[in-house]
Amino acid sequence: MFNKFIYLDNEIEKYFSSFEDPFKKIKEIDGDVYRKTANRITKKFELNNKAYFLKYHGPIGYAEILKNILKFQLPTVSARTEWNALQKLQSKGINCPSPIAICSKGINPAKSHSFIITESLEPNISIEDAFELKVVNKISAHKKKKVIERVGSICRKLHSIGLNHRDLYLCHFLIDKTLNPDEPISLIDLHRAQIRNKVPERWLVKDIGGLYHSAIGFGITERDCYRFLMTYFNCSLRDLFSNHGEFIKKARKRAFSMYMKPVLSEIDITSKKTLHDQSLYRKSFTKNHRWIGLKNRMSEDLLTLIRDEEALLSCGEVIKNEEGHLVVKIDLSGRSYFVKKYRIKNFFHMIRRLFRKTRARNSWEVLHWFHSVGIRTMQPVLMYEELGLTGALNSVLVTEEIDGMRMDKKLKEKEEPIKTASSIHNFFKRMQWIDFHHGDAKSSNFFISKGRLVVFDLDSSKRHLQKTSLTRKIEIDKKRILRSLKDSTNTTEALQLRFKGR
Repeated sequence: MFNKFIYLDNEIEKYFSSFEDPFKKIKEIDGDVYRKTANRITKKFELNNKAYFLKYHGPIGYAEILKNILKFQLPTVSARTEWNALQKLQSKGINCPSPIAICSKGINPAKSHSFIITESLEPNISIEDAFELKVVNKISAHKKKKVIERVGSICRKLHSIGLNHRDLYLCHFLIDKTLNPDEPISLIDLHRAQIRNKVPERWLVKDIGGLYHSAIGFGITERDCYRFLMTYFNCSLRDLFSNHGEFIKKARKRAFSMYMKPVLSEIDITSKKTLHDQSLYRKSFTKNHRWIGLKNRMSEDLLTLIRDEEALLSCGEVIKNEEGHLVVKIDLSGRSYFVKKYRIKNFFHMIRRLFRKTRARNSWEVLHWFHSVGIRTMQPVLMYEELGLTGALNSVLVTEEIDGMRMDKKLKEKEEPIKTASSIHNFFKRMQWIDFHHGDAKSSNFFISKGRLVVFDLDSSKRHLQKTSLTRKIEIDKKRILRSLKDSTNTTEALQLRFKGR
């Protein structure tokens, strides 16, 4: 027998009244399955021309409970969590689906069953879908601003009443299909929510970081983020930086770490895990070599060239040819590429690099990290490593050429001190968002392409999780870029002012 069944809707009460066990009835309900996992099902169904959502929670088992406890998290064992959260939101005036019914059976949390029925909010679209379907591009800047502020206001109110969502992503905000900000914006999917008198900061960071993470791929600007945060904290821009700077850093760090986790897993050349069919990449792993590259750029001709140094030298334009470093520009299938080969110089060089990533692999990963924060770099195409008894030996990185001119040469031709200084300062700021330093930040390692800064030569770049180490390395980078710009006095002065925060 079930332990408890609460109805708040007459139609639902009539529907279940003739059934002894509601859990048998919900298995018979026809509807559209939106999500199905090992122990949860979310289904949309209609009753008398009215739409509802049914969420069933099955037994999760002792292993799942133990795993959550070891992570210092409360496991989601019942629909009761969402029921309580929805009622809390409604009582505080936050739009959400109305809870209609809840039913549970079983006392043991590892073996219990429960389900919740809520109204379906129609006709709405998630903000994530609005971005993916380009609906956002059809509204005015003023409307977009109001939507951002409305979402910020919902988040502020949510956390102020002692509730954190734990899945606070753009897909869980429902808005009118035309993105009319004057229509209600509703919050959904609260099955993991937590309710307290006050939300601890680490859970605030997780919620806001998660929301930012879900927006990274949709062209959200820095200004959009600050507008959201000013609403969330109900403060001015000056107060935002003065009083909430540390919170912003923590939330941003979490957002980009979440965003990059699946990316790094997919581009990992050391992993023998098969890539999924929708992956942008192809890879190969044999006894003598391994490689990974973009499907739409990869070709057997390219692979043949990077394996045969003599052929590479004969058919390409040699940019640099040193003992440990070869750079060749090649044209292939109507595209231009830069091939950078990092050579092992000798036995002692091999020993020194034994426990390090190859420089090609380091650059490959850094390029993807930099892309995540909007830093323009060369498009990574292919990474290749030769394998020996001690691991990776010679390595190759292939990138697509970008039209433009080296910054040091561009400044001699036409110096634009304010624009150049702003671009460099913005580059350093974005590097710090993801805890990176460049490692060789000099003017010859930057391009100006279509008026925008492009950074390359990232084989010395590194991520630092310790603040003191990052700060020290960033300062070294700043001094190096200033020294390299000493002949461009106006640009140097403008950049020094920005580094000093003026």
